[in-house]
Amino acid sequence: MNPDSPRFVIDARYVEPKPSGIGRYVEALVERLPAQAPQSCFELWTHPARPTPVSLPNVTCRPVTAPSDGLRTLLTPSLLGRLNRQDVAHFPFSILGRGLPCATVVTVHDLMWLEQPELVEGRPLMRRIRRPYYHRGVMWALQHATRLIAVSEATRARMLAVAPDCEPRVRVTYNAVDARFRPAPSPAAAFARAAELLGSAAPYYLLVGKNEPYKGHALAIAAFAKSAQEDERLVLVQRASGSRGLLELAERLGVGERVQLLPAVTGDDLVTLLQAARALLQPSIVEGFGIPVLEAMACGCPVIASDAPALVEVSGGAGLHAAVGDAAALAATITLLRSQDRERLRERGIARAAQFSWERTAAETLAVYREAADERARSAA
Repeated sequence: MNPDSPRFVIDARYVEPKPSGIGRYVEALVERLPAQAPQSCFELWTHPARPTPVSLPNVTCRPVTAPSDGLRTLLTPSLLGRLNRQDVAHFPFSILGRGLPCATVVTVHDLMWLEQPELVEGRPLMRRIRRPYYHRGVMWALQHATRLIAVSEATRARMLAVAPDCEPRVRVTYNAVDARFRPAPSPAAAFARAAELLGSAAPYYLLVGKNEPYKGHALAIAAFAKSAQEDERLVLVQRASGSRGLLELAERLGVGERVQLLPAVTGDDLVTLLQAARALLQPSIVEGFGIPVLEAMACGCPVIASDAPALVEVSGGAGLHAAVGDAAALAATITLLRSQDRERLRERGIARAAQFSWERTAAETLAVYREAADERARSAA
């Protein structure tokens, strides 16, 4: 290892035993970056429940008990670990704290907390409490980070709309999906396992992810009620704690018996469910990227998504789209799917998903780190 090269410090506290989408992004980076830069030193600030997500000679792990979205991250981030002037610190979730002595890189996934906070937090009291935190942290990142990573051109466009002066510092680096998301080696086995998980061999559409306002899950249920055939079901892969309202809506719309909740699904079973599904529904009002769309396409699962800019960008013409917030348009698109060449949709989706890789994401992220280090060195000269 080169002692004169900058040390790369990554806030990896999002890598938990069951990581979120942000956690999977960070995990993919920390699994690949040290191998791509074997002469560089890396320090990971880790979650106490995953203190050592990787074990490599050029990696040091530092468990941090402070929560990743806590006040210390925003107000006193330099106290989370020892940072030197020559370091590059990467904060992977849109927030940048103050008083850091080194070059900084911030990944911005979306700007919903700035532009549409009601879509992130539906509870008015919690929204009033949380919004100032995210507003301050995101704006500070846009204004002061040495480099900014946008996960899509759509996110970059929103960043420039909010803070035009950040344009020279923004780099677009796409997300990707794990290798396990792939077409079924044996479609018959995938259908059999899906039927075992669901207790039925009836065809189904899939909704994946937390029931947050911006996801449009209530809209998906309304569209399903308008368009679904008698033998079709809608499967919700999400926590039971946030699904009660959706299940009640399904009952009111007369499809309660055909909307099924799966609150606990392993990663391998999610792959199987995607491989065997009639389609993934992703009717989001807004997205920064849309990893479920990419996961579905990689598995050969047709995608029906809203025409939110990031989802259109990620699908790259390989999915079907309906107008944002329009249940009738979504229902019509579900109906349209039945007349489409399913095999052609599968092939286009698989080909599109193959254009994304975590290795490329890591390589482009490493290039951003080096840009940030070079800029810091020039400013200090």
